[in-house]
Amino acid sequence: MSDEKVRRSHLPIHAVLNERFSPRAFSARPVTDTELELVLEAARWTCSSMNEQPWRFLVTRQGREGHAALLSALEPSNAVWADKAPVLILNMVSRELSRYGNENHHAWHDLGAATAQLTAQATALGMGLRQLAGFHPEVARAAFAIPAEFDLVSVVALGFPGDPNDLEEALREREWQYSTRKPLSELVSYGRFAHRHRGATPEG
Repeated sequence: MSDEKVRRSHLPIHAVLNERFSPRAFSARPVTDTELELVLEAARWTCSSMNEQPWRFLVTRQGREGHAALLSALEPSNAVWADKAPVLILNMVSRELSRYGNENHHAWHDLGAATAQLTAQATALGMGLRQLAGFHPEVARAAFAIPAEFDLVSVVALGFPGDPNDLEEALREREWQYSTRKPLSELVSYGRFAHRHRGATPEG
């Protein structure tokens, strides 16, 4: 990926953050066992509320057990390109605190942190990944007999970036359109809360 193609921060943030992007085009290059272990190990060392580590990952590889089942749980608009990803990962969380038995209200937050570290490690290894909310959790739950105490949150398509020209035309155009971000002024308040809901009427 050239610097011209990736429209990221104008500030000198770390390269793995500045170079991260979410491809739909994946190459045929396999993800080795060592590479896969590294991205999962990065997720393992994420901080979590009360060190519960509520995240769970169900990993499938292209052409191996479980991959077709997880692919079939994706929305068709995602499955049409995700079948080229060498690795699909189903992201889950345990909702129950192991110490007290009550609900872990921070479980989804902690999973997000874990997938962020996984993403950073994957980027450092030259890989790309796309997080998918477009899937049918109950289809995946039934396919893998996952107990009800786990929330099925998202799916990751992981691999090495491929040639966008291999995508169908509509997806090819989207592959080159890298998303922007809101400015810090819209996201951050200092000293007092200064943000409003969109469409709110300013005070006189």
